[in-house]
Amino acid sequence: MSPAPETPESRAVEDGVLHHLSVSQLRRFALCERAWFFSKVLRLPERPSKAREVGTSTHAQLEHYLRTGEDVLGPIAAAGKHLLPAPGVDLLVEEHFGQPSPLFADGVPLAGYIDLVNPRRLAEGVLRVTDHKTTSSIARYAATPEQFASAAHDAGIQMVGYGYWAVLAAERFPGLKRLELEHLYFQTRGAREARSVVATISAEHVRNEWLAHIEPLARRMRDVARATSPNQVKPSWSACQKYGGCSFQAQCLNAQSQGKPPMSLVNRLTKSATSTMPSAPAPTPAPAAPEQELAAVLPPDAPKSDPALASAPASDEAPRRKRRTKAEMEAARGLSLFVDCVPNCPAEPLAGYVGRMAAKIEQECGVVDIRVAPNDSPLAYGKWKGVLAATIRAEPPEPGTYAALGVAGSELMQVAVEALEPLCGAGHFVRGVR
Repeated sequence: MSPAPETPESRAVEDGVLHHLSVSQLRRFALCERAWFFSKVLRLPERPSKAREVGTSTHAQLEHYLRTGEDVLGPIAAAGKHLLPAPGVDLLVEEHFGQPSPLFADGVPLAGYIDLVNPRRLAEGVLRVTDHKTTSSIARYAATPEQFASAAHDAGIQMVGYGYWAVLAAERFPGLKRLELEHLYFQTRGAREARSVVATISAEHVRNEWLAHIEPLARRMRDVARATSPNQVKPSWSACQKYGGCSFQAQCLNAQSQGKPPMSLVNRLTKSATSTMPSAPAPTPAPAAPEQELAAVLPPDAPKSDPALASAPASDEAPRRKRRTKAEMEAARGLSLFVDCVPNCPAEPLAGYVGRMAAKIEQECGVVDIRVAPNDSPLAYGKWKGVLAATIRAEPPEPGTYAALGVAGSELMQVAVEALEPLCGAGHFVRGVR
């Protein structure tokens, strides 16, 4: 894979030395250290995203309107026009941190831009700092004031950083006592709507949050910047499906299979069984179904065995599971799925396949998101789950090894995993221990 184009942001790390940071880097690192490593140390390009393109376009419209007063707002941005301040030259739009920047973390300068700084209430000691957010669902994804007032939270890293920058730029904002940190959300799917979420905090609060949470984070980033391989950097599987899914899932999974990776669940079970094997021959027990054999060691969230099977009278036949169709039997050949754990061999992220299946249903049903389909849609009221499961069973992924990571944070992945489990042959479906 070719490196990403050279930009000042992409050269944040050179020769293992951290030269500068941004709040977006801090957020990404806190979310997943390995994703940051792929992006800023190895400088791998991220895949194009329609959601990112919509966000960029909406931000450009808002910037032009606030700078000039010319109404170029499209339907998404126009839904929040009543929440915007009146355009004027006193507004600081796409405000740069400055050169040199007053903001540092562990001695590393931070660069960046803020969507909007509104000083119109500065005479009262109040400064409003706004970040424009585009999201498919405000109800589902909007942060709370408590979350982005704390640098211990993903959203708070960005807003506390913006607030602390304003505190440090004291000569530009004299008399500053309180900060109004605002997320202004614009919904991109379904009904056009917007929402303002504001946290009002003191200048002292942002200073304390920065010192308590961001300074240690930056020190950890220095260590990770010196790593020479993704294997040396900790991944966060819970982040794999956030914000549209990580662009580096394939590289991340294959990095695990190089060198000396963590032992997968299958290997742990095999090793455990080998180490506890008795030295003297033991009577050979009656054959048991694979599901019964693993029941004692699978995690609590594994499917439970049917009590009726355990109490059934002995017979020459193994206990029967639900009969699979011929198509399902064919699909089971060569399909292995690892859920929230990593195999010791190259694997493909399941997320790409699941996204394609969801997109296919959205196109056929004429909806923008199967999870928020209108009430008159056959997908409404949770029916999309059955449709997605049926589509996956009818068109399973190509034979191969797949990894489903971050399943707990994605309803789409949860449905897909449940649908694919019966299609995997015995021993080819492995769920990680949480």
